Amino acid sequence: MASKSLPVSPAITFAIVQRKVVTALRNGSFSAEARNNINVKNLRVTGAVTVPALIQILSGCSSENWSHSPHHDDPLVTVHVHTLGGWYVKFYFVDPDTVFISVHR
Repeated sequence: MASKSLPVSPAITFAIVQRKVVTALRNGSFSAEARNNINVKNLRVTGAVTVPALIQILSGCSSENWSHSPHHDDPLVTVHVHTLGGWYVKFYFVDPDTVFISVHR
């Protein structure tokens, strides 16, 4: 895992996270974390969820649908989770990219 991740500081807000993840999707500056069960846990990778669909899911979220915690492999990396309508989207930032861990229902 890269060391240039952005830990959550008290100044980071849902609006900043939301803007950054949507911008990454629009710009194509994102990737998927390698993991087991990727066909089930990351529907973005399999193509079952398109980029426009993922932007729509994330854009429907509010701060009430957002949580964050340290990554289990690197506590300096903050993992963000958006949940809405049964969707579960988990990602983190490693400048200049966004890395998606999970996109599933």
